[in-house]
Amino acid sequence: MKNYYQILGINQSATEDDIKRSYRVLAKRYHPDINPGDKSAADKFADVNEAHAVLSDPQKRAQYDAELREAMTPRPSQEEILARQRAQAQAAAQAQAQAQAAARAQAMARAQAMARAQAMGGRAQTVLDMQMQAQINAMYEKAYNEGKLAGMEESRHVNDRRIAQLDKELSSLRNINTDLKLENSKLKAANYELKAQMSEIENDRSELEQELFSRDQELTNARAKQVAIEEKFREQQDGERRSRRMADNNLMAEMKELRGKYTEAQDRIRELENEKKTWENAKLDWENTKLDWENEKQELENEKKKFELNYNAQLQLQHDKRKALQDEIDALNNKMQEMTSELESLRAENEQWQQYVKSEEFLSDTEQRIHEWDLKQKADKKLARNTLYGTLGVLIWAEKEEIDASYAKLIKRYSAKKDDASADRIAQIELAYATLSDKTKRKKYNESIGITEERIAEERRAIADNESIMEEYREQLAKKEFWQHYDELTYSAETGDADAANKLGEMFYYGDEIEQDIELAVYWFKEAAKQKHPDAMYNLGICFLKGEGVERNEATGLGFIRQAAKHGSVAAQHYNDD
Repeated sequence: MKNYYQILGINQSATEDDIKRSYRVLAKRYHPDINPGDKSAADKFADVNEAHAVLSDPQKRAQYDAELREAMTPRPSQEEILARQRAQAQAAAQAQAQAQAAARAQAMARAQAMARAQAMGGRAQTVLDMQMQAQINAMYEKAYNEGKLAGMEESRHVNDRRIAQLDKELSSLRNINTDLKLENSKLKAANYELKAQMSEIENDRSELEQELFSRDQELTNARAKQVAIEEKFREQQDGERRSRRMADNNLMAEMKELRGKYTEAQDRIRELENEKKTWENAKLDWENTKLDWENEKQELENEKKKFELNYNAQLQLQHDKRKALQDEIDALNNKMQEMTSELESLRAENEQWQQYVKSEEFLSDTEQRIHEWDLKQKADKKLARNTLYGTLGVLIWAEKEEIDASYAKLIKRYSAKKDDASADRIAQIELAYATLSDKTKRKKYNESIGITEERIAEERRAIADNESIMEEYREQLAKKEFWQHYDELTYSAETGDADAANKLGEMFYYGDEIEQDIELAVYWFKEAAKQKHPDAMYNLGICFLKGEGVERNEATGLGFIRQAAKHGSVAAQHYNDD
């Protein structure tokens, strides 16, 4: 039989709030969306739902508690039942034998008495003696039979009373044994629950530490990879610069060579022109030479263009390589930023968890302190009861303002009464106030009852410290209640509660006790508006009109507001688009 209390990690005395709180925590932890593909988590999630369905229903829970108690109650073995029946049969047989023996003894005594009477009645009359003897024998037999029947009946009544008493004692012992075993089971369940909770907390802490260590290791590896890529990029840039210098040097050399050739060509032209003047007959040769020169010049220009094309192609290739390296560096930087953001998120979550643990420890310690402080207050009141402080209804270390206020309150109360007891009470109050309101008299009175000034100062410091702790306790308790309310709203919104989704959106929209997040507010407004929630549709329409969290669209915004008015939103019905 499944123990639903152990599945939810609670005691059998847990309240409905305890059951609901534990169910929400476990359902969130083992939800299939958070643990995709984890069969054990899915089984635990099913067990948690089954336990919550039974324990959240009072009738089902009562029936389950009865079945659980019956299952936990130990049943006697067949050997114990047979041994108990044999013992009862033996006891009944002994009681019956004792009753029969007593009956026989009683009958024998009656018979002996009658025989003595017969002997004393006259032995002379033989006939009468015989008749008397017959009557005596008949009476003896009748007395014996009556004694036997009476003994058996009395023995039966005795045996019945004894058996009933033994059954009653056995039932009482069984109840005591059942209570002891139930209490032992409760203690074992509580111990198991505490161990399970401690184990879960320790596992969560270990997992967080391991994940933080892994994230730090990944970040270190990413940084090392980035440094290596940057070094490679620098080397590539140095290589490009060297290649560019070499290419520039080669180009300059070729240009210089071309200039040399061009100069030679110019010289050749001048020589040819000179030869033209002097060698008219060699005109055809000169023209051929000129044609050759032009062809050579065209070839040089073609080579120059080819070189420029190759040079531009090399530059483009280097540019593409630099761009690819830069894209890879940008991708790594983006990944590093994502990992850094995730690491910061984990650290923030870990810090929030540690703050939650510290807050829980503080609340637990403070609740213990409140209990101890209540006991101390009772002891302080008992200490002041038979003193002048008790007459005024204040503690021994009360400030003068407290004494004045209590005095005024008591005088007002008893002055309204005109009886002698009230007059005596006023006289006692006046006497006590006259002593305690005077600093010198009060000090002397304190010494008379064994109270030192140092103790009064110490107690007042303790009161001030307690007030400070209680103020922090109230603040921590308010924060805890807010986050419990936030968790409940989030769970309800995630499970399809439109009203909870709208309230969660308004919380993020206005930044009530939480950091404002308009985009997240719009998300929850949309989730609620899908279910025709009027206020959510109105809120979403306002966001579209103002362009908050979404791209501004007046037509869409007014459409949502008109739909909200049709579904009963008062704010939408009174909205004026002017």
